[in-house]
Amino acid sequence: MNRQSWARSQWIVAVALVTLAASTGYAEDKPWSRAHRGELYPILQMLSSDTVTAWDAVDKVELDGTPCFGAGMGFNFNDHLNLNTEMLFGSVGSTQSWILFPEVHEHMEIGAWLWNLNLDYNILKGRLTPLVTGGGGLIRFHEGGQRLSETHWTGNLGAGVRWDMTDAVALRIIYRWILTEQFENADDRFEFDGVSASLIFMFK
Repeated sequence: MNRQSWARSQWIVAVALVTLAASTGYAEDKPWSRAHRGELYPILQMLSSDTVTAWDAVDKVELDGTPCFGAGMGFNFNDHLNLNTEMLFGSVGSTQSWILFPEVHEHMEIGAWLWNLNLDYNILKGRLTPLVTGGGGLIRFHEGGQRLSETHWTGNLGAGVRWDMTDAVALRIIYRWILTEQFENADDRFEFDGVSASLIFMFK
């Protein structure tokens, strides 16, 4: 899947989720706050493809775009600040080729997991608010051999929207950019972007 098709599919997913949320309608207009409430949620994170030159500029590694699935938990310190952590898992298609002979290549599936610790800032106090987010974490790729089995630090930035549809259920959609530190045998960092969607269940 090329990058243009991948971006189009992510926006289709985002629009579908927003439409689903809109069909539920707003909760009753009454005194309400998300402050001092905990959260649990499933999460879907789309990761775009990326290519790096690796192993002394001899090999090229291309990772396909992939969805990652997982769960998260968070806490609202007030109506604006939310600290959350997430763990996601997926399987990434990989193509490794020799730069001098690109027709010689190898395909394989690489296991991946991603852990994030993020701070969200909900710009408005209301049920529907834009937000910005940032944080860091770890990413690991493991294919069972020696070529790409490493764990590295990541940083991420994002922006999106949060909709507290009821007193206990919220929908959060974020466009997130993720950058890894440079891998041991690579000349570049892996860089990903994509839409994430979370269905949040809040509790006191």
